Amino acid sequence: MPHESGEWTDPNFPSVDQSDRTVPVNLRQTGRPDIKLLISTRARKSPYWHLAIEAGCRRAEVYNRMYLPRGYGPPEGGGSAAEYEALTSRVTLWDIAAARQIQVQGREATEFVNYVVTRDVTRLASMRAAYVVLCDPSGRMVNDPLLLKISPDEYWFSISDSDLSLWLKGVNVGKGFDVRIQEIDVSPVQIQGAEANGLMTDLIGDVATEMPAFGLLEAELAGLPVLVSRTGFSGEAGFEVYLKNSSLYAERMWDAILRAGEKYGLTVTGPIQPHRITSGIIAWGQDVDNEMVPFQVGLAAHIPRNKASDYIGRDALEQMRAEISAGHHPYKLTMVGLRMEGEPIADYLSDFWLVAPSPDAEPVGFVTSASYAPKLQTNVGLARLPVELAVPGTQVYVFAPAGDSTSRSIPAVVSAFPIE
Repeated sequence: MPHESGEWTDPNFPSVDQSDRTVPVNLRQTGRPDIKLLISTRARKSPYWHLAIEAGCRRAEVYNRMYLPRGYGPPEGGGSAAEYEALTSRVTLWDIAAARQIQVQGREATEFVNYVVTRDVTRLASMRAAYVVLCDPSGRMVNDPLLLKISPDEYWFSISDSDLSLWLKGVNVGKGFDVRIQEIDVSPVQIQGAEANGLMTDLIGDVATEMPAFGLLEAELAGLPVLVSRTGFSGEAGFEVYLKNSSLYAERMWDAILRAGEKYGLTVTGPIQPHRITSGIIAWGQDVDNEMVPFQVGLAAHIPRNKASDYIGRDALEQMRAEISAGHHPYKLTMVGLRMEGEPIADYLSDFWLVAPSPDAEPVGFVTSASYAPKLQTNVGLARLPVELAVPGTQVYVFAPAGDSTSRSIPAVVSAFPIE
């Protein structure tokens, strides 16, 4: 049983079985320290950073070695609940420049990208976006970025939290594809929410609403050249706007979006947890990392059976698929959704919360993300649990460390995605 401090009373109490991991995840529960985030030159500021501060950003975290705004407005003004209401009822603007853009350009760009991602990009049309997975030779995930196919000779990786550019360059040291790999001065923002279609139509014309999901187009916004994709990280209608030469023109575009958004009640926010979690959208470094394989996190559909050419990790992934088909999972923990009882979770978790099959049992898994979902009127979460417990309707118990919740043992039910 957990001690009041959140520590387990028995020093020999076993931790979660992570024997299928090479580097155990840090499950130590230390609580929320009363410290300030150090702003220094070690992490880079986005070209929108000062504009986010002006808009009321009150907290941030480091993502891709950049500062990523994660919350606006004080709790007394509604905090995260007000941001959720803005997303679901109006429209929101996010600074997501931390999703750095890595350009792969050259005569063999398609061949190179097709070798490092699991899906077949030769079937992806130009001016289209796609969610992709990169794996190492053992089948463990390296990153899960958004891929923008500008042309067969040019691709952009809009990366999750990792040094993907170093991986790409390292791969090419040995392979020697005729490509150039570099980060470019392009910084995205997201426009997400119920009124996103109307705002984007005002900004770039009717072509916005004609875009299909994962569509991509060149446009001008406030006279500036941008790429726009019909994508997002919210579960609501949305777009991502990629500003070229963003170090020069960030203020001009940001201000234009704010002015156009006034009639829609636009609110500047950061990524909003409840919709992401209920939709089953995983966050790199939080829900998934490079110790996991795609099959553990519901990404089997992104591992094609009939891709014509080879790719990194193919042999290992096909071996895993065969084992799974035979009923032998090559891993112990898998990603699930949870509906959790208890007081509303009002903030990001400062620790992974441990999960057990009963209130007095040993922990067997852990919650990676959690939030209160106003639409469902309950707490929701993403968790890694043993395969045998990953069945919708299974009852489990979540242990929240001291300082994160007044409840120690929280009843929860395993859910499929999306969480309903």
